[in-house]
Amino acid sequence: MISKKIILVIIFAVIIYSVFLFIFDGQIIYEKLQNFKLEFIPVILFMVICGWGILFVRWNFLLKNQDIVIPLKENILIYLAGFALAISPLKSGELLKSELLKNKFKIGRTKTVPIIIMERFYDIIGTVFVAVVIGSFFLGVSFLPIILVIATLTLGVFFILYIKSVFNFVTSKFFRFKFLKRFEEPLKNSQEIFHESSSRRLIFISTSLTIMWRFVEGIGIYFVLVGFGIDVIGYLEIISIYSTSIILGAVSMLPAGIGVTEGSFGGLTSLLGMEITFGLALAIIIRLFTLWFGVVIGFISLKLSKSL
Repeated sequence: MISKKIILVIIFAVIIYSVFLFIFDGQIIYEKLQNFKLEFIPVILFMVICGWGILFVRWNFLLKNQDIVIPLKENILIYLAGFALAISPLKSGELLKSELLKNKFKIGRTKTVPIIIMERFYDIIGTVFVAVVIGSFFLGVSFLPIILVIATLTLGVFFILYIKSVFNFVTSKFFRFKFLKRFEEPLKNSQEIFHESSSRRLIFISTSLTIMWRFVEGIGIYFVLVGFGIDVIGYLEIISIYSTSIILGAVSMLPAGIGVTEGSFGGLTSLLGMEITFGLALAIIIRLFTLWFGVVIGFISLKLSKSL
């Protein structure tokens, strides 16, 4: 069932990307893509992987906060396996990690599901910080409406996590999916862990690591621009634009924000002088590195984790 859903998401992504190429001039995009310098690919992938390393440190930190300690090799594979379902709405498919921890180490979902939810919360906080702080300084007041939407979203997520009745109502919508249904009871009985995973110390450390991840990943994204010889957008600008696009994609509730993230990226880069046609193509290329590369690694790790 999961594999069928993943195939449907991939087909959906291919259709969306094809529509972009059809609406805009595909020939022009193809010609520009030919100018990409392939020697930058190892650097880009290295920075993306370094970013994963930072996120793994955050994951391990949250696990130890609940006195969960597992062998390093298995822990890395389980964490990477979560990327396989990163194309689910709000990365809810990463709850797969909770299932793997239960099956391999008999760790109850009640302890691990809240940790994965808190990961998403810290993703939002850190990404919003980058989008708001960097965006306000380098992208100007024209981005203020978007920034306000993002800030409101963050407060909304915080409200959902801390008001139990609201939290139960929102999560019940997700549990309509059969794959997520098994996590319903553990999540409803684990409100305390949310509070334990959101102390001032944990918020500071986890958010700082998330911000660090965005900056490291941003180096890889910037090298995508360098590979195309683009000099109209700077490093800090591209980080803010990408972070804003990711948040808007998350708001859409589409799998991995497909279509919305790329469209937002293209629109935002056009405000800085880039052709929207090329901005969309650039977004697709960036997502190959930051999203789809991770999905491939996730499936490989999932296979390896099951064989251990």
